Amino acid sequence: MARSTLLLLFVLVSCGPTEEQLSDALGPVRERFAPDRRVAVFTVTAERQGGRVVAKGEVDRPDAKLEALEALRAVAGDVVDSVVVLPEESLGDQVYGVVTVSVGNMRSKPGHAQELATQVLMGMVVKILKEQRGWYFVQSHDRYLGWIEGSSMRRTDEKGREEWVEAPKVITTGYFGIVRERPDERSLPVTDIIPGVLMRKRTARDGWQEVELPNGRRGYVDRKLVEDYDGWRRTRSLTPENVERAAKLFVGVPYLWGGTSTKGFDCSGYTKTVFRLNGVELNRDANQQALMGEDVQVGPGFEGLKKGDLLFFGRKASENAPERIWHVGIYLGGLEFIHCAGSVRINSFDERAPHYDEERLKTFVRARRVIGISPIPEVG
Repeated sequence: MARSTLLLLFVLVSCGPTEEQLSDALGPVRERFAPDRRVAVFTVTAERQGGRVVAKGEVDRPDAKLEALEALRAVAGDVVDSVVVLPEESLGDQVYGVVTVSVGNMRSKPGHAQELATQVLMGMVVKILKEQRGWYFVQSHDRYLGWIEGSSMRRTDEKGREEWVEAPKVITTGYFGIVRERPDERSLPVTDIIPGVLMRKRTARDGWQEVELPNGRRGYVDRKLVEDYDGWRRTRSLTPENVERAAKLFVGVPYLWGGTSTKGFDCSGYTKTVFRLNGVELNRDANQQALMGEDVQVGPGFEGLKKGDLLFFGRKASENAPERIWHVGIYLGGLEFIHCAGSVRINSFDERAPHYDEERLKTFVRARRVIGISPIPEVG
């Protein structure tokens, strides 16, 4: 064999795979375990350090780490493992949090100035993945990821999580209310409450319900504002009429990017809340909700739509660009739909109507039907 050929082989063997080849090896694993980074963690990368290949980053599943290392070893041989499986070991066994404020803000990065990603309500349980300067990276009940301030939740272990989940609770069904220190309208507030808030159920007397908050504080709330949670869940019925009724309750509530509460909605946070109050848990964002249920054959005059269908707006797919969904609303019938844009409001596809929305007509992409379709995640 020529000396030049031997030298080339030596260089190839000693240099090993390029970083591009390492990245390509991780691609299928990333797609398998975290096709949507909003609901799964996979930040594994690999780089050459001297004569070694080092894998680093974070995953939220042990099998994701295992497959990532196997993929890298298939092209690089020996690999140094610096991949962290969340939750972080420093958290100990307290890897759950129960939200203790009426609305907990989950942000895209730790810090009050960071983008609001979504919201969780009092009584909801989150899984804690890591901590940074008093902020916790958590996964909400609908798998959405974000950072929440430690003061907005009570940390607990698996036993504490189970105790909270199994405890008798009430759910707030009134539009707005106050938990007070004593069963007296003049008593000092303990906290505000909004639809969907969960509290531990205690004794009831004289038109007041005694409750215990997730942080252990107790107080009293007007019994007309709450219902037994287990009974409420059993009586949820996802019908077009119930969806319309819940949707219209919030007309006028202002738009808030990342909002999923009556203190402010974004478009998908609004539809999510409406369906949640009817016992169904929609995905968080509009383009995620567009994957639920089944497609609707809308028809040229929208005759294929039914009340309660989800309407999606954005950009239709073309030869040069993929479909892009950026807005969602709920069809009410008669060419009317309700959505949160500026505030929760009713608009129409009918150009003769005073509330006609030309922009939404031009950007309408498609519709999905959730009502009557299974399996659809129920509120847990």
